[in-house]
Amino acid sequence: MEADVEEDKSRAEPVLFSIPELAERWRCSRATVYNVLRGHEVIDFAPAPGRKGHKLVSAEVVRQIENRRVRRFS
Repeated sequence: MEADVEEDKSRAEPVLFSIPELAERWRCSRATVYNVLRGHEVIDFAPAPGRKGHKLVSAEVVRQIENRRVRRFS
């Protein structure tokens, strides 16, 4: 039973994504990820405004972007 729960956790989609993870997921450069994220909420762990820091994006924002960018064939 515990093994099943741990297996489900390993398959679950992460709650937050980093910029490199999104670049790999979307098969594009990190610069393109920053351009796509412009105007969306990004969590920044920089020590001060304007400084380099670890940035994370919520799964909800990622889902919104992916749903908007998907091409539907009819």
